[in-house]
Amino acid sequence: MKKIVLVCTGNTCRSPLAKVLLENLSTEEEEFIIDSAGISAFPGQRAAEMARRAARERGLDLSAHRSQQLSKRMVREADLILTMTGSQAHRLRLSYRDESKIIFSLGEFTGSSENVEDPIGGDLEVYRQTREQLKKILQAALERIPVFFSQAGDLPVSKNYYRRRIRMNLAIGSDHAGYPLKENLTSWLKEAGHNVVDFGTDGPDSVDYPDYARKVARAVVLQEVELGILICGTGIGMSMAANKVKGIRAARCQDCYSARMARRHNNANILTLGERVLGNGLAREIVSAFLEENFAGDRHQRRVDKIMQLEKEMRD
Repeated sequence: MKKIVLVCTGNTCRSPLAKVLLENLSTEEEEFIIDSAGISAFPGQRAAEMARRAARERGLDLSAHRSQQLSKRMVREADLILTMTGSQAHRLRLSYRDESKIIFSLGEFTGSSENVEDPIGGDLEVYRQTREQLKKILQAALERIPVFFSQAGDLPVSKNYYRRRIRMNLAIGSDHAGYPLKENLTSWLKEAGHNVVDFGTDGPDSVDYPDYARKVARAVVLQEVELGILICGTGIGMSMAANKVKGIRAARCQDCYSARMARRHNNANILTLGERVLGNGLAREIVSAFLEENFAGDRHQRRVDKIMQLEKEMRD
């Protein structure tokens, strides 16, 4: 049976309320275990009084709840971890890299950037608003959960739902500003088993970023590689330059969610990054999200086709 863990900060407000709401919304056919925990919880605390009152108004009981700290064991045993905010999800993905592909914020999981903010210290009306926000977003999550588990398959494969099984052929390039990050990512990608074609630049001397955008974009369009990565100071110049090449859909991303959506919804074939706005660790997380995602097709294919039609019309 699959296990879902709902996570907030102290495990006294949002995640216990989300747990009883999700249990109430779930049908008998949806067989999964639901638990809750906190990133910084003090074990054994009762649910907040206002959370208990907000739950009771909907016929739900939090009287037996006692807070617990999210543990390594809980993470290892989970099939899906849903946090209240994007920053919590990001923190957990950095802490539990092997399980990072099963960790999402509720907003990410349901295709939005919505966060469920902490109501601690608020009055009953604030908790009611949190309850209704959770109910709405959990209803959307319930539509996604069966799809997620069906695509994930049985354990132990489920934790690698988004992980690509093949080594990829990649192109990478940068200007002088992006050179340090390019070198870091190139070594890391090669260690991971990918074949990486480095189009330069080869040092810190000043160069013009469009020259390197052209080289990587050309390799992608000619299908010499599967995907490309371009790096300059902010990622903006590389994105602008690469998108001038017919057939390129370059996405400048500064977070993992944007990188996943760029692939899943927009079928981006080049990722652009800013060395001066990203650290090496976050840049690696973003690249991982970009490479491990797949294009969803369906209605998104229709929209990508319209993008390419715009490109054709403008050139004609």
